[in-house]
Amino acid sequence: MITEFQVLVAKTAGLAIAIHVVLWIVLHLLFRRMARPPRFSLHLFALSLGTWIAGRMFFIREAWVDHVGAALIFTTTLFLWVVFDRLICGAWLAHRRKVHIPIILRQLGGVLIFLVAASCILKWGYQLELTALFATSGIAAVILGFAMQDLLSNVIAGFSIHMTRAYRVGDWLLLGEKGDRAEVTEINWRSTRLVNNDQISFELPNSEVVKHSIVNLNYPTPEHGIRLRFGLDYDVPPAMAKQALLAAIANVQGISESPAPSVFLTDFGDSSVIYELRVWMRHASLYNAVCDGIRTALWYELKRRDIRIPYPIRSLEIRKPNEPGYFADAKARASEIVAGKALDCLTAEEARSLVANGRIVLYGPGEALVSGGDVGNSMFVILDGGVQVTGKSEIGSLVVLAELGSGDTFGEISLLTGEARNATVSAVTDTLVLEIRKTDISPLIVANPTLAGSLGELLERRQTATREALRGNTGKAESESSPPQRRSWTERICDFFSDSVG
Repeated sequence: MITEFQVLVAKTAGLAIAIHVVLWIVLHLLFRRMARPPRFSLHLFALSLGTWIAGRMFFIREAWVDHVGAALIFTTTLFLWVVFDRLICGAWLAHRRKVHIPIILRQLGGVLIFLVAASCILKWGYQLELTALFATSGIAAVILGFAMQDLLSNVIAGFSIHMTRAYRVGDWLLLGEKGDRAEVTEINWRSTRLVNNDQISFELPNSEVVKHSIVNLNYPTPEHGIRLRFGLDYDVPPAMAKQALLAAIANVQGISESPAPSVFLTDFGDSSVIYELRVWMRHASLYNAVCDGIRTALWYELKRRDIRIPYPIRSLEIRKPNEPGYFADAKARASEIVAGKALDCLTAEEARSLVANGRIVLYGPGEALVSGGDVGNSMFVILDGGVQVTGKSEIGSLVVLAELGSGDTFGEISLLTGEARNATVSAVTDTLVLEIRKTDISPLIVANPTLAGSLGELLERRQTATREALRGNTGKAESESSPPQRRSWTERICDFFSDSVG
């Protein structure tokens, strides 16, 4: 048999559920356009309000109705704060006024409001003095403090991050020794939530974040530099390697044109020369795509230029040099270059002998092959590349005497007479030269004494060209710029090689 109490309970539950459903439908329709409409707080508020109204109607004298009323005050406070936070802070300020309030400050405001509401309920609803409650719970507070010290350190660190603005939501950070990149998606009381380039989400406690250096890739601008290292074969000239690296990245997406990319030679490894490429990337989120684009483009560029990326091999390897094709071609034609243009007074056999005994050397751009005033006993034949000859005029100014290319020579006077260098010669590009020393040419003069006269005529022609260059830069007459020679070049050559000829 159903009692009257059961009937009252059924009526109370039915009315509470009805009020809850109606209120939830009305408020849900009211807030449906919100980006994040309240759900959990709305259910709590509607349920507590329906239960309190039903209790006041059917159990007016019961004490539990007053407890439900206290709960209603708390859930109402929670619901109103959620609505205020999402309408004002989350929608109006953020989207219309472009004012972003950190989530941790919004949460702090909610906690303070709930504490005030709870204290009011305890004081006027249950006549509990908070001062007495805190005084009697001192030991519990100490124990709780020790238990929550990690949480408190994270909270304090979270406040530090917000106050100093070390990073914000949307910034990309460089993490750990490995240099992993991740985007900040949330900063809460306890931790910072991040998502890396693989769309993997993870959290770092705020106290751990502030213990290490914070590298913010979005500050002061999202554009920042990255450095990638590559190892290339030892036979590849550095100037050519740098040119290949810069040419490869010319069309890679995500790289800024200004500042311009640059390449540095950083180390000589066990099996390769290490180059470091520095480029400026538009945004940290493009890191994987930019690195892939650079490495892919570089592989094709090196393949086209026949430049090898060596393996880290530690075994003995017999292999042919991996030098540029035009250098190998210049070496093969060295005797033709010497006999055809450089020293046209030599026979083909004499030219081959000089090449066999001489030394083929490579110089990079800007390097000085010889310097004015230095003592020297060799001359140079340019096999490939180009040099610039500079000297000082009579008034002391530095002038360019000549621009020399393949087949040209310099240093003949030092080789054939032993005099000091009278000009400085510097490489303009990668320059391959044949260095001919006194010991290399002496056997030819011994075998063919008439060769000294031919070389003397060659020196006379070169000296005449040099005097004309200086006269053109200074404007002086030939008689003023160079005194007449007392002895011919042939006589001086014979005297210099007298020991060898004798």
